[in-house]
Amino acid sequence: KASSGAAMGVFSRESEIRSVRQKLDEENDDGEEHQVDYDSLPIMQEFIRWTIDKINLETTPTFEWSYDTEDAQVNHHTGRHTEGQNDVWVYVKNRNLVDIMRTVFHELVHCRQSELGMIQPGESYPGSPIEMEADMMAGKYMKVFGKMHPEIFQ
Repeated sequence: KASSGAAMGVFSRESEIRSVRQKLDEENDDGEEHQVDYDSLPIMQEFIRWTIDKINLETTPTFEWSYDTEDAQVNHHTGRHTEGQNDVWVYVKNRNLVDIMRTVFHELVHCRQSELGMIQPGESYPGSPIEMEADMMAGKYMKVFGKMHPEIFQ
């Protein structure tokens, strides 16, 4: 019975994620795309809580789920944590859920690094130790979460 319950949970989440993908792929009659409220998506809520626990983050930042392609392209990023602020910006347009989650994990690592005083001005650049640690941890823990929740791979 436990395994059938677990299977029902996976099917329920797969249905939830399929619904999100459909919303993203559809357009309104006026040509505007649908935007998903990732804050209210149960799998994202679970993932953020799980990540915060894994990295021992002391405070939970606020999230901005962005569809601003120009910001992503001009600033060459899909996520941003601003040192000294308790917020995270994540670009979500036309991205798979697992990719969005990886960005969330990466940015939450930066939040933890900030709490620990690890980020100094000018020390966070591509290939820097700060970035390498966030990349490594995000890659590792996405595999762990993905084994528990294969439905995030679309």
